[in-house]
Amino acid sequence: MSGRLDQIEHLLAECLGRAFLIARPDLPYSVNRILLGIGWADSSLTAIWHRLDSFLFNTIYNTTNKQMLLIQDDHRKIRATEDMITDLADRLVALTYVSSNPSPELENQLYDLSRNGSYCAMRLLLEKYHPTDDEREMILRVLRENNQLH
Repeated sequence: MSGRLDQIEHLLAECLGRAFLIARPDLPYSVNRILLGIGWADSSLTAIWHRLDSFLFNTIYNTTNKQMLLIQDDHRKIRATEDMITDLADRLVALTYVSSNPSPELENQLYDLSRNGSYCAMRLLLEKYHPTDDEREMILRVLRENNQLH
């Protein structure tokens, strides 16, 4: 794999474990296909995020025979939670915009994502854009309260 597929595979393995990727070697390609929908006129970042979140949940649910148990690389078993899957989808969608040049269109999309709970979008707004003092404080508070300041 190369480029973005490597990044996708890395995030998936980090969260779901390599054993899951061995069972579903098509997963990085399927995720990439969903992410390629970004930029289409009818596909906002938020819509792609929700589509990916649903796809990941269904994939994990079906692959684990409805148990949602994942074997991590250190052999621990963890249960995939809704929050974990949503965070993974958020980080995967961020791969598509984190290195983009700032633009008014992207800024609007990031504010939309952040209103829907995207911590990645919130961090990028703080890093590359200039939110008002009130917006900055609100974003920082949300990130702090959810242990998302990294």
